[in-house]
This record gives sequence, structure tokens and C-alpha cells, in this order.
Amino acid sequence: MKFPNDFRVCFPDKNIYISSEHNWAFAAWELHRRGKQIKPNATLIHVDAHLDDIWDGLEVEGLHDIKTYEDVFEVAGKLQIENFIWPAVGTGTIDKVIYVSQQDYSDEPFDFSQWDFSYPHLKPVKDILDNGKYIGLRYWKLEEFVADKDTEAVKKLINGKDLILDLDLDYFNLNENNLVQDNLMAEEKIIENMTTLRDLYPWSLISVALSPFYCGGDKNAEYLLGLFCKVFGLNPEESFSW
Repeated sequence: MKFPNDFRVCFPDKNIYISSEHNWAFAAWELHRRGKQIKPNATLIHVDAHLDDIWDGLEVEGLHDIKTYEDVFEVAGKLQIENFIWPAVGTGTIDKVIYVSQQDYSDEPFDFSQWDFSYPHLKPVKDILDNGKYIGLRYWKLEEFVADKDTEAVKKLINGKDLILDLDLDYFNLNENNLVQDNLMAEEKIIENMTTLRDLYPWSLISVALSPFYCGGDKNAEYLLGLFCKVFGLNPEESFSW
């Protein structure tokens, strides 16, 4: 199956929203908050081969002028696959973030010690940080997070919050720079990780990105999506476009 960039399906009864490219996750989160299906200032658990923590999504035109359903999708369409998290913090949909990512380049997502906030273009970031938002933790793999989940540090981010699971299926690609089928985790390990995620918390919302390129192609993405549907008890024929 060839997944177009605007491929989006959902299972509303299970609050699961799937898209080909990750920027559309912003739309799912925003619509749920505006529809009062989740409370503002939710905690995001982002499980992904990449951090997707680029801040410049805060500069996207129309972000702070959203009024309608159409506005949400217009803004989401202007976002990129690596800068959609910060805008959701900027709108008040997300407050705290837990990253689970094997990305081994760029700065740590919560280290701003070397940032020069005297630059005017960084004012949106500074305002968010000054308001005590965008607080969180970073883990390198799911097992590390699960081992830590009952600590006070994690509980401070979780307790009393609506919880959003944001999963990119490229998390299961062991080497995105060599995009072949053999780079995927063993099927048993993928299913184990997906089952862990399914049962980890009572999720208020789940967004899933296929990211076919970073999974190693459409064939890999289709295979991983099939495993996800199996683990999460989804029948693809019962999905809706969104």
C-alpha cells in the first residue's frame, strides 16, 4: 500500500488517530481539547525515533488565531514533521512532555542553558518557559521509561493530567539510515513494546504516525500498522477518514 502524505484514519470510539505524517497529530490533539474531550495542559508521552522538538512551529501563521475546525487543519498542514509539539504547548493543549526516543544527535530537549533568549525571535519559547510550561523528562527507550514510571519525577508529570500517547512507528526501526526490512525490531519485540504502551496508562487520546520513509518504506509502515491494529484491537475496515 502506498500511503499519501495526507493519509489519515481514526477510530473515534477508542480515541485513536492515525496519520501518515506526524504533523497531523497536532490537529488530533487540538480538536480534542477544543471539543472538551481532553482537558487543557495534557501530558504528552512521545515515543519516536526522533525527538521532534524543534520550536519554530510556534511561528506558524494562524496558530494563535484558530477558531474553526478548518483553521486547525490549515495550521497543521503548515507544520513540519519535527516541529508540531511546541505549537500544542503554545495553544495550551499540552503542558508537560515525556520523550522516549533513541535520537542521538542535537541537544537534550529540556536543556536551555546555552540558549540566548535576548534574541527577539525566541520570545515565544521564553514566554512558555517563564510560565512554567514545557517541563518533562527524556528517556532513550521504552524499557527505561517503564522502569522509572513509578518514581516521583514521573508521577509529577502524570498525576491529575489527561494523558496523550503519541507513537511514531519509526521507533521500531533500529537504523533509519539503512532503510530495509531487516532493520526493524523482531516482531516479538515490537508486539511486546506495543502491548506495554497499550496497557501503560488509561490514555485519553492516542495519535500514531506511520512515517513510511523513516520506517524503511511503505511496506514496513503497512506491516507495523497491521501489528498496531492487532495489539490495540482495531479493525481497519471500521476506521473513518478524518
